[in-house]
Amino acid sequence: MSIFSDKHRHLVKGIELADSITIDPHKWLAMPFAAGVVLTSHPELLEQTFGTHTPYMPKAADSTRIDNFKVSTQWSRRMNSLKLWLTLRVHGRQAYEQHIDQQLTLAQWLADRLNTSKHFELAVPQVLPIINVRMKLTKAASEEAVATANAAIVDEVTRSGERWISVTNVNGRSVIRIMVISYFTEQKQLEDLLTAMESAAKELQRQGAET
Repeated sequence: MSIFSDKHRHLVKGIELADSITIDPHKWLAMPFAAGVVLTSHPELLEQTFGTHTPYMPKAADSTRIDNFKVSTQWSRRMNSLKLWLTLRVHGRQAYEQHIDQQLTLAQWLADRLNTSKHFELAVPQVLPIINVRMKLTKAASEEAVATANAAIVDEVTRSGERWISVTNVNGRSVIRIMVISYFTEQKQLEDLLTAMESAAKELQRQGAET
């Protein structure tokens, strides 16, 4: 979605060369679920792939409109495109640019703090508003030990229901996944998250020292 931002458009450089792309507006474009978009430079392939012949749904011979049921697996459907179209009409591209720039600024801020943390390290460089970090253990610690520590951090941080992060794997290694995506998120929420993570890490280390 960084294509909406002139400042960050370079992150998707070359996207115009793709035959097709998919977009989830219900994520970074702050749309209610469900809202998915497929853009293709070969629209004729959609009907070749999904088209069916149904005599009970006739089409006027001179009609130029697309029969939506012939270009996807979904037939009867809500008008999900309306909410995206209406939001763009009301707020415009500039509002989305401001939103995306703010999200990336917040993500960079959090990544910088985590990168200098005593307890955490970035697993991969932060590019988009997704941050992957790992608990810092001793060099001799096994991957299983890191995965256990990461899971314990996530369990503690999300216990109250005030915030949500998760565990996943990147290049076969366990990571804590943080995504800055809500338009309600401000730096204060990230400061609280960082405090909660650091507190959980200290408690985990204290328990390890006692055993």
